[in-house]
Amino acid sequence: MSAQPVGERRITLAHWSFLQWAVLVVGLVHIAWAIAGWIAEPSFAVGHHAPATPVLGMDYNGWHAVAGLALFGPAPIAAIRKWWAAWYCVIAAVGGGFVVGIWALFSEQVLFFAFPNHITDAIQHIVTGIVLLGLVGIQAALDGGLRAVLTPTHPEAA
Repeated sequence: MSAQPVGERRITLAHWSFLQWAVLVVGLVHIAWAIAGWIAEPSFAVGHHAPATPVLGMDYNGWHAVAGLALFGPAPIAAIRKWWAAWYCVIAAVGGGFVVGIWALFSEQVLFFAFPNHITDAIQHIVTGIVLLGLVGIQAALDGGLRAVLTPTHPEAA
């Protein structure tokens, strides 16, 4: 067994995979979007008549902005490892994309979030979920399968 310096095992930004870069970019864009939404409508009112302001087609208020930051804030950290990025995409797509999107499709209120333009919001949530899963699919195609992307045993996961 040969000694291997710790520095050789690190994956530098130059060696990041497509998925890692994509998760970083998607995360930073959504973080900026959430901050812009928070600035546009900082209200933390609750209920059916809580104010919401559309920002790039998505209804925002303080609660929605915090939810966006909570969902996409971990993205830059998840991008550090390819398998973290892949699992982040799957979890965010299901929870923040499909579950919330389908709920918003049928209701103007999801928990205490008011969505006056709930159909547009639903579509954007669902499209975000599809994009996140699509990113994992692209990386799986590049790596020869989902197992290579979702498991930490892949050589580039360390």
